Amino acid sequence: MHDLVVRNGTVVDGTGGPARRADVAVRDGAIAAITEPGDAGATDQTLDADGCWVMPGFIDPHTHLDAQLCWDGTVAPSNLHGVTSVVIGLCGFGVAPAPAGGAEYLLRSLERVEEIPYSCTVLGVPFEWSTWSEYFEFVRARPLAVNVAGFVPHSALRYFAMGDRARGGRATPADRAAMVAELEHALAVGALGFATSRGPNHVDGFGDPVPSRFADDDELQSLVAACAGRTWQVNVEAKFGRDAGALNAEVARYAEWSRRAGARLTWSPFHAESGNAVWPDVLAYNHDLNASGVTVAPQISALPISVLLRFDEPSFVARLGGWGAVLGHFFDLSTDDRLALLAAPETRRALEAADPGAQFAPCFDEWILAASPSAPELVGVTIAEAAERRQRGPVDFLCDTVIADRLTTLVQMMVANRNRAGAQQLMVDPGTLLALGDAGAHVMSVTNYRYPTYVLRELVLDKQQLDLEHAVALMTSRPAHFYGIADRGELRVGAAADICVVDPAELAVGNVRVVHDLPGGAPRLYQGGSGYRAVFVAGERTIDHDTPTDARPGTVLRAS
Repeated sequence: MHDLVVRNGTVVDGTGGPARRADVAVRDGAIAAITEPGDAGATDQTLDADGCWVMPGFIDPHTHLDAQLCWDGTVAPSNLHGVTSVVIGLCGFGVAPAPAGGAEYLLRSLERVEEIPYSCTVLGVPFEWSTWSEYFEFVRARPLAVNVAGFVPHSALRYFAMGDRARGGRATPADRAAMVAELEHALAVGALGFATSRGPNHVDGFGDPVPSRFADDDELQSLVAACAGRTWQVNVEAKFGRDAGALNAEVARYAEWSRRAGARLTWSPFHAESGNAVWPDVLAYNHDLNASGVTVAPQISALPISVLLRFDEPSFVARLGGWGAVLGHFFDLSTDDRLALLAAPETRRALEAADPGAQFAPCFDEWILAASPSAPELVGVTIAEAAERRQRGPVDFLCDTVIADRLTTLVQMMVANRNRAGAQQLMVDPGTLLALGDAGAHVMSVTNYRYPTYVLRELVLDKQQLDLEHAVALMTSRPAHFYGIADRGELRVGAAADICVVDPAELAVGNVRVVHDLPGGAPRLYQGGSGYRAVFVAGERTIDHDTPTDARPGTVLRAS
């Protein structure tokens, strides 16, 4: 007798093989059989999936949910996009290991680079641990609606071993030994590897470089050497999009360390930009590295990388190219003074005069109205098109709308990965890793965690740029195999019954909105999805027609 049979669905098993109509039977949290329709046998529970896709639960391989897991075991709204497993600790940021008295700095280290407010993490992260393995055990004991795997974050590891010296000093041999010992202990209990950042824009809440940026090559190599048979991840130092030579040279150095250690390397970010030949050169070099015997996978995004501009809270608005001189002190003003500034004709003319060639210059043909109480009918439309409909110039329309909304307008601004043909080429390349969802971070500027629904709706159904089977494999078996996560990412007998049942007719990314559900009532952007008739984790239903259930069958996943 089966516990559950999902009947009559189109099974997309995650391997990339052809979809087929079949029944999927579940018993004791695992897949017991995949049969021809009607052949699965007796069951306690049946789900009719006629007209639906039945696929593995999605694995999000790049998140920053380390803090959120302390107060939210559902990792909402990632769970609303079919995600059943998440990976934490990326780019070297996290909340463990944690030295005695080090809680405040670890939380401050998330404040700027990951845009996770200290005002909420100080209320929500209890620091009932010291080592990474103790934190992982804390997570395991939480009521989880998803599975959790993790990297050991380098900045936290360095601070654990060195204290405040980690924020500017070079590690001594004793410091390196302490870091390696803690990393090896974490690897022994199932950590996927370690993650670090060299990114020049990665600063802590005090505006200083994060600890990992002070590591020299000796320190990094000692940590990579501990990761034999595992994976390490690095946010690169070279400025992507400007110099393929510098980026390739940096990756070559890391790849050589990986070769010596017998470790897999994944680096980020890798975007396709218009108007330069950097990304094809970098992709070709990645092919050469893999052909030489080292395993390297740059992390890519399915989405155009965007940020959400706000006018009621500090945001990217004051940093826009050519607008800084006009709006540089915008967020120091009262609400009424901000509205008056936007109403002034001289302000509008100054904004119109912004240099279109400046970095992050306004581009109204790409900016999208993401939320507007006064103009809901224009949500999802570019600012240029919305302005034309209202017979206004783009700046006048935007200022008028922000005033009518009393600063609550949200505008989506593209900043990277805008070459969509190039991005598609990166996605179909076998050497890349679809990632960069950043769930848990950038809580008031980015909602890239929605990418599973975007891929299926936009790229598979609407634009037909990806085959369904390939798209599903990118989000399931590919990250599972690369990271060494067993029994997830495929629908096969014996694998865990992490299953998504998706109705393509209902599949959609929801509108973005602001919710105040962080500890202390702090705000964040929230963008759900629809079309998920059911999501199962270990055979228990965690999503029922786009609505979370009370089931908490998630667990921690250990590297195999």
